[in-house]
Amino acid sequence: MKKINFKDKKVLITGASTGIGKALSLEFAKRGALLALASLPGEKELLANHAKELESTYNIKTWLFPMDLLEENAPEKLYERAKAEAGDIFALVNNAGTMAYGKFWEIAWEGQLKTFRLNLYVPLRLMYLFLPDMVKRGEGVIFNISSLSAFQPTPFQSVYGATKAGLQSLSQAIRAELKGSGVTVCTLNPPYIDTKLLKTDGYPPDLRYYLISGKKSPGWLARKAIKKFEKRKFLYLPGLRFVFIHLGLLRFSPRRFVDAMSRYLMQGRRRKTDNG
Repeated sequence: MKKINFKDKKVLITGASTGIGKALSLEFAKRGALLALASLPGEKELLANHAKELESTYNIKTWLFPMDLLEENAPEKLYERAKAEAGDIFALVNNAGTMAYGKFWEIAWEGQLKTFRLNLYVPLRLMYLFLPDMVKRGEGVIFNISSLSAFQPTPFQSVYGATKAGLQSLSQAIRAELKGSGVTVCTLNPPYIDTKLLKTDGYPPDLRYYLISGKKSPGWLARKAIKKFEKRKFLYLPGLRFVFIHLGLLRFSPRRFVDAMSRYLMQGRRRKTDNG
């Protein structure tokens, strides 16, 4: 497919006030994209200040949609408002997400349900709403922010990993269905990015996996990702070592080894989460 020129293209980003969403919006703005930015209502001021800076610096237009995507019919409301206020959306960036850390059966059900709904149901619903318009126009792209967690079990954040695996499978299946339509779906699969997600209640500040990956900045990720987005790359893991580990080594390793290593690496170095 032809490389995407984002100038004057309308891009909708969820979770755009902080972290990865904010960093991606900056990279899109540098390329002249017109931005529809969504965030939680409590981050309305942060979102407005960020949008104002993007508009003044890059001479672009923005539309703001502060809303809680977990509220009833929120994806439908975002679709309707974005279409009414911004018009046709060329690119949808499903970035909003959350996680809960701990043993699966000990985490409050509300936290597990929130993770499932925001990480999988919401992007699924938004894709279902926006794709018919894109297919009808014969152009458009969905960028799903997935994770390295899509490729192996993630003990102590099991539902998070399951939602990312589900999103990965969904993205690949829909991409295959879209062949020849002028529309496509791509995933970004980052390592650990230093965002508020890693400050979730109970999350180990010294996670053993950091010894392998470290914690990268949202800006580092966005600068790499935008170049792959322009090329419509289906699956992007930023860094050859992550490609080797997650798409190579773990895929062909014995399951018991993968389970044991996952369990070990997903705990903090100075405390245990179980008695074993």
